[in-house]
Amino acid sequence: MSYAIAAPEILAAAAGDLATIDSALRAAHTAASAPTVAIAPPAADEVSATIAHLFSQHAQDYQAIAGNAAAFHEQFIQHLSASAGLYADTEAANAASLRSLEASTGPHTSANARASQLPLTVEPSEVILTLLLMLLPLLLLASPLLLAVLLISWIRSIGQ
Repeated sequence: MSYAIAAPEILAAAAGDLATIDSALRAAHTAASAPTVAIAPPAADEVSATIAHLFSQHAQDYQAIAGNAAAFHEQFIQHLSASAGLYADTEAANAASLRSLEASTGPHTSANARASQLPLTVEPSEVILTLLLMLLPLLLLASPLLLAVLLISWIRSIGQ
């Protein structure tokens, strides 16, 4: 049987970092929308008009995919935040039941009992890296500028 121990404060911090990334993504999409969706043809010939229309169509398709990705991202943040709260509530309930059990039976002196109560800690940068790897297929669809913004945000979050 395997056990998983979650640190609610790390989950909440990761949700906050993802919310920051979400706002940066939305700002980048908004800034890129107007100049990329309505591309004016550089010349009055048919080829220029067709190429401009093709690029505009790709930009519209990208904006549609980015909108779906943003909705998924927002939902993911909500679920992560809710999970952090649920883990915190569960940990509090477990701690209360252990305190009442310990009060009725006396303190445990076994090294195994003490070791089983130690929390498993995970670095916030590992959580963020894991989340970024989960979102990698989505990131590959993004423009290079958007990818640069995400990488800079991630690097800044690691440095803090």
